[in-house]
Amino acid sequence: MVEWDQLVKTFLEKNKQINLSAIRDEDWVRIKHIQDSLELEKIIEREKWMRIADIWTWGGFPLMPLAISHPECNFVWIDSVRKKTIAVWKILNELWIKNVEMMRTRIEDIKNQTFDLVTARAVAYADKLLNRATPLIKKWGRLALMKQFDEDEKNILLRESKKKNLTLELVHHYKLFDGDIDRVIYILRM
Repeated sequence: MVEWDQLVKTFLEKNKQINLSAIRDEDWVRIKHIQDSLELEKIIEREKWMRIADIWTWGGFPLMPLAISHPECNFVWIDSVRKKTIAVWKILNELWIKNVEMMRTRIEDIKNQTFDLVTARAVAYADKLLNRATPLIKKWGRLALMKQFDEDEKNILLRESKKKNLTLELVHHYKLFDGDIDRVIYILRM
């Protein structure tokens, strides 16, 4: 199994070549990327058969830590940005992470594929995310939105999720360290 130090080192090497993240410090990669990604572990149960899609993977997170932690699950990474997909794909290959399939496309262009869990971390406002991500969620599947907490956005999320027949199942507030921003994970069920 891949060790976190290997992921940090490989990520930082690729980050020097192509800007995947403004975070350049090993400790901050561990905290702000890996620890943040693994916050989902505290609130989501996984099964061996699960098919998980990570949309607009932000520098490979939460995709890479989740794929490392759950080699028994199948991950599909969906992003249309060529330089980012190439860089993250190289990281996955260098670390021999084999339970990830890449789809370099816009999520709106995906037809006839649904997932048990769809994750999105620190991307797009809630209304845009719901419009694009909802067609990817299986019946009884879930959507995990990892965001900085914003009361206005939460209200939009509540309003828009009703229109899409999504039920807000859980709101998980957390901080990664003292003085951190108020982070939140919204779990919505189809």
